[in-house]
Amino acid sequence: MSNAPDPSAHPPTVPNGSLTVPPSANDVLTYLGALRTWTQSLRAALDNLDARVQVARDPGSYTQDIVLAMSLWNSIDGRRRELEQAWDSGRVGPNELATIATLIWGRLSDPLGRPSAFTLPEACTLAAALQDRLSAAVAGDAIAGSGAAARIDPVRAAIIRCREQAEALGVPTARIDELSAELEAAIASADPQKIAATVAAVDTETTIIERDLIKEAGMRAGRTFQAAEVRRRYDDAATKAARVSALAQQCREKIADPPRLAVPSIAVLGEPPVTRPGETPAERDAGRRELTEYARRLGRFAAALAEAETRFSAPLEEREDLRGLLGAYRKRAAANGLAEDLALADHYQAAHDVLWSAPCDLATARTLVGHYQHAVRVAVGAERVVEPTVQDGSRGEH
Repeated sequence: MSNAPDPSAHPPTVPNGSLTVPPSANDVLTYLGALRTWTQSLRAALDNLDARVQVARDPGSYTQDIVLAMSLWNSIDGRRRELEQAWDSGRVGPNELATIATLIWGRLSDPLGRPSAFTLPEACTLAAALQDRLSAAVAGDAIAGSGAAARIDPVRAAIIRCREQAEALGVPTARIDELSAELEAAIASADPQKIAATVAAVDTETTIIERDLIKEAGMRAGRTFQAAEVRRRYDDAATKAARVSALAQQCREKIADPPRLAVPSIAVLGEPPVTRPGETPAERDAGRRELTEYARRLGRFAAALAEAETRFSAPLEEREDLRGLLGAYRKRAAANGLAEDLALADHYQAAHDVLWSAPCDLATARTLVGHYQHAVRVAVGAERVVEPTVQDGSRGEH
């Protein structure tokens, strides 16, 4: 894995100006280029994280954070497209630049078109911090329990993420600064026991602070962002479930001993929760809990679906591989003038009959293709026939 820094881990630089003081055309051009590159990089990083989560030990534990990150990305990318439309390839005057300033420093819209809690730069900062946190968490999952002791740099990185998120949310950073000072003082003390105890304590408290900040960001973003992303993932899962069900049916029809595995049913998972206008605070809290639990179940459903797809596609792929191998050796025999060799034709036909029958007995097909391979190799001189020999001591005395 590359150690090169991920450009999506830090948001693009915000242009000069403010909501009431529009940036210059050159500033806008530079910012739009940086924003386009960054959003593409962030989406690639999130897609990569999503794929890695599917093979983690508990995919569902990451799903809610993935959903929140994807929701923020969708909102950011939507605003980027609005900016590019307003930019109109540089054909801008004072009125257009004022519109661009409003799009940069005004509040983003949620999936229902309502103002959210964040400006574009704030959403970029939160999305970058969340992606960085997720990346660290998923990487840690792969080495959990290994006993690795290099914890100082990860704790420092977590403190930086917490400070960035707190500043974007307008939350006081005093305790975060205290934790940073405590960590650095312990490291400077050169006392091994003090360093170990302080790193452990700071790591624990920083983890709690970061989780609270993520929760706060999620609450401010609103369930509409997350519900829209969960719905998209549900629709993708429903489409894939239908495809895997068809694959399983094909495997059962074409393969003599298919995997004994049920394909998860999207009907059992059920439709995702929806937000309703006019909910009370208690209903919103219950809705958030329901959405969190559903996202966890959806992550596990996706992982089970991926496993079923792998298991049912493997026999069909092996059958195609054996067919290809059989055809390649037939061409080899023909190229060596053995197209009408009756013995080879019998071997070929035996393997062909099994491979093109339904259901196909793969074990028998493997054996018959192996026999044909061996026969062709002997016939063309690539292998020698080993004749049986008389074992030592088996001859009688004369």
